[in-house]
Amino acid sequence: MPELKVVDIKDVPGERRDPPRTSWILISEKTVGAKNLAMGINETDPGGIVPEHVHEKEEEVMYFLSGKGKFVTEEREIPVESGIAIYNPPGKPHKIINTGDEILRFVWIYSPQLPSHRE
Repeated sequence: MPELKVVDIKDVPGERRDPPRTSWILISEKTVGAKNLAMGINETDPGGIVPEHVHEKEEEVMYFLSGKGKFVTEEREIPVESGIAIYNPPGKPHKIINTGDEILRFVWIYSPQLPSHRE
């Protein structure tokens, strides 16, 4: 039986990426042995962007904690701010743009987790 694990973001090094943003992978096979999902936090700097990308097999959920921005797909531009949750199905290209003057912070969850989150 798998055991309960606790992860504190203060103990996890953030991965700095370009364009300017930082991601913390908190829950994954690598961090706690999770087999079916991964979860983390992203902070995108003002004026920054999570470039367009697609997950072929993974469902993704994002919950926005602070800041302002937009979630952009081929069909829609969705304004995001604290309290907004978005489900993005597999195979849908998307990007996230920070349109505000503070960090855009959100929780992300993938199921199944990305290959890079596995051991």
